[in-house]
Amino acid sequence: MFFAINKKYTLPAILFALVVTIALLSYYNYKVQKNLLLTQLHSNTLNIANSVSSAVERFHDIKSTINLQKLVNDVSFELEIFEFRYLEPDGTIKNSIFRDDIGKTLSTKSFIETSKGERDFGTFFFEVRDYVNVMSIYYPIYQNNKLAGIIDLAVDVSEYDQKSALHDDFSLLRRQADIINLLKSMDGSITNSLAILSKININDFLHAYIESARNIVQISILDENQFIIASSDERLIGQKLTNDNLPASTMLEIDGEIRYRTIIDYHMQAKNSNDKLMILIDVSTYLAHENRLFTTATVTAVIALLFALFTSRLIYYTAIEQSRKEKERLEHLVQIRTKEIELLSKTDPLTGLWNRRYLEEMLESEFKRAKRYNTDLSILIIDLDHFKYINDTYGHMAGDEVLRQVSSKIKKHHRETDFIGRYGGEEMVVILPETNIETSVKVANAVREAIAQEPVLFESYSITVTASIGVSGLKNDHVNYATIFAEADEALYSAKKLGRNRVEVFTQDML
Repeated sequence: MFFAINKKYTLPAILFALVVTIALLSYYNYKVQKNLLLTQLHSNTLNIANSVSSAVERFHDIKSTINLQKLVNDVSFELEIFEFRYLEPDGTIKNSIFRDDIGKTLSTKSFIETSKGERDFGTFFFEVRDYVNVMSIYYPIYQNNKLAGIIDLAVDVSEYDQKSALHDDFSLLRRQADIINLLKSMDGSITNSLAILSKININDFLHAYIESARNIVQISILDENQFIIASSDERLIGQKLTNDNLPASTMLEIDGEIRYRTIIDYHMQAKNSNDKLMILIDVSTYLAHENRLFTTATVTAVIALLFALFTSRLIYYTAIEQSRKEKERLEHLVQIRTKEIELLSKTDPLTGLWNRRYLEEMLESEFKRAKRYNTDLSILIIDLDHFKYINDTYGHMAGDEVLRQVSSKIKKHHRETDFIGRYGGEEMVVILPETNIETSVKVANAVREAIAQEPVLFESYSITVTASIGVSGLKNDHVNYATIFAEADEALYSAKKLGRNRVEVFTQDML
């Protein structure tokens, strides 16, 4: 009898036990997969936050490379500069070699006289600054024919006898010529820098970043007091972070939407601060996965036992694979954005050619490679003839268009292995690896003819442009890339001297 009763209830009991076991296993499986997804979400978010931090850091690095203050060191002509300032038209000091000056208003007697028209801008005069005899000049910077700023430059002339006629001293006149060359060199660079600085904004950068990243909802930078100092949503700037007692990484409901928030330390190399980077991630994909897991677990408890277990396991691996692919997609996107930022740091914004810093890196690299493998190497230095006349006659915008179109013409005559860059002003450099002098001269003449063949059209003007080109090649006695560059520069000087619009190859007679 006992056996019969036991047999009667054994199968249902086993089935019930199996159903309960599978239900518990399904629930356990659901919890494990949820935690795995949460862990994966946390890991992905941290990776995104670190990538954003690197991108913002790189943004500041790029922006620092167009700092006006660096122009003094880059093109100083070894002058004994006593003071250098960049002023707003009203006298506010925008940039200075002395950081304490920045933000103040210049109220010296000489500046007031010049501002009132008692002395012309761009005129040299002598005065005493901080008990030192200096030769000063207020040099105007124009944008679109409007005064955009003023360079206040003072050079130490205490070595000269103040009792003598300073304006008649030949060496002093030569120094004035060097200063004018310095200011002209800085004019275009400052104009370009002002244009770039006026457009570059950290908030716009953060907004553009989240536009390109599908899962990122918001990026903000917090100061040590939890106030938002920069954000992809400019409406939040100045607000204090609420729920600041929550963990650094947590789920939050914001405006009716579930977001995953991560806050990491953000220490910029150029800024000693305790700023933090806050990232808000759209977790709709995560919630969809979580809901799918719960539904699957419930259905699995009702369906056939083995099939339910198999289905749970399959979903587990499917969810993990989806998370992995999402991580790879985000990492790939970050790599693309990082490469774009790196490219910006290597190119000249006006012409699209390589900039001077990257060009010098490539010249040094190609010089070492040619030396190591005993191969040919040539360089061309291209300088546009009478470029100052073009700027003075047609305006700086016309000069910029000339540089762009000439750069495009030069690009048509280069191979994939060549390097073309803007060295400064209207001067461009072409590096020709594994190219002898004969071939380099042919390339140089082709470039020269292409530049001179068709005028540059700008608005209603047809501007005739020619170029002088200096050519030099690698020799056994060259010890560094500066030597071959200097020889090409000498050849360029010879081409200018012999009438311009010509190609000259360096010879020892030029020294």
